[in-house]
Amino acid sequence: MVISELSSKFALRFWILEGKMKFTIENIEEFSGGMAQIYSVMFEGDDMTLMDHFFEDNAQYTEELKEMANKLESMGNCTGCRIQFFKENEGAPGDGVVALWYKRMRLYCLRIGSACVILGDGGYKPPEISAYQEDELLNSKAQQMRKLAACINKAIIEKDLKVGEDGTITTTEFIDLNI
Repeated sequence: MVISELSSKFALRFWILEGKMKFTIENIEEFSGGMAQIYSVMFEGDDMTLMDHFFEDNAQYTEELKEMANKLESMGNCTGCRIQFFKENEGAPGDGVVALWYKRMRLYCLRIGSACVILGDGGYKPPEISAYQEDELLNSKAQQMRKLAACINKAIIEKDLKVGEDGTITTTEFIDLNI
């Protein structure tokens, strides 16, 4: 069951059933701009997006978070979602899951071309590990983004979710996104 609603020109909301967990995709207006739209996922019953949780849970890494916020602002307003901002191949081949990174900090995302990115969650990658799979918390955040990406990519293939050239997401009234 899916309920679609366009709440404004800049905020698209749609509920997606994930088992018993629904989520919306929220436009992050403070980062979105003329070059790219920056979105994040918000689970039903939560008043924060996954991006908000990422910034709150990693507040002790001030320098890293400030640089990542600057990258997001630059993507939205100046550069678009250039691939050099991201570490590629963080998910399954071709699924678009990438990590926005600075130093040891990782924020898992779904990059949809140069004008749209959907932010998930992430965390600090300890120096003693070489792959996120070696850290239980990072692995759970990356796997969560992979599940979200699979659901969103399926909707794109079925033409129930469209991403415009400017990065704006629209959905059909027939959208049925289930994980």
